[in-house]
Amino acid sequence: MKRLIYICILGLFCFCGNAQEKKFIKGFSGGMMIHSGYQSGGDNPYNYNPKGATFGIGGVARLHLSEHFRTGFEGYFSTLGLKKDLVKGSHNKVFWTGVLADYYWKAGRFYPYFGASFGGGMETAYYMFKGDTHDWEPEANAVLNKQPFFAVDPFVGCDIAVGEALRLTIKADWLMAIRSTGLNRPYGPRVYFGFIFAH
Repeated sequence: MKRLIYICILGLFCFCGNAQEKKFIKGFSGGMMIHSGYQSGGDNPYNYNPKGATFGIGGVARLHLSEHFRTGFEGYFSTLGLKKDLVKGSHNKVFWTGVLADYYWKAGRFYPYFGASFGGGMETAYYMFKGDTHDWEPEANAVLNKQPFFAVDPFVGCDIAVGEALRLTIKADWLMAIRSTGLNRPYGPRVYFGFIFAH
């Protein structure tokens, strides 16, 4: 996963340098976002269905290659805390990163856009069925599992200009975590809020 991130960053810098020489880049933008949403679905051997509100943070960096087309990369963490039928502290955590492409246009102070990102990620599931998280004792009824996946993440959103370089942003997506057995889970919509610096 670290190699994928390094390759994406290195490739973007190389492309940026070449594109600036050819005056191919029309601008760039990037920033941070927090998100929340509702996730459900159980990809585990216990017939357990993890569901509830997920929360997370991440960021995006984009090159504007024309008046309407952008590309770049993004990465996020998202954590679904699990309490029902499990000991507090159990969770499903998802990390994903990848290359994105989107189409945008300008409508006054608004910059609507839609697109998708493609890359990879890791789902970490920690289930504690019985026990105590404060006693420093080994827990016999707990399980930890990690599963890598190929990520496809379609999204739609809108940037709102509040200054010459600063924009607020709102975005919604539906992460599809794909592996050999099909769609990984839990899955569902997320809504993102954040700020973007654009030039």
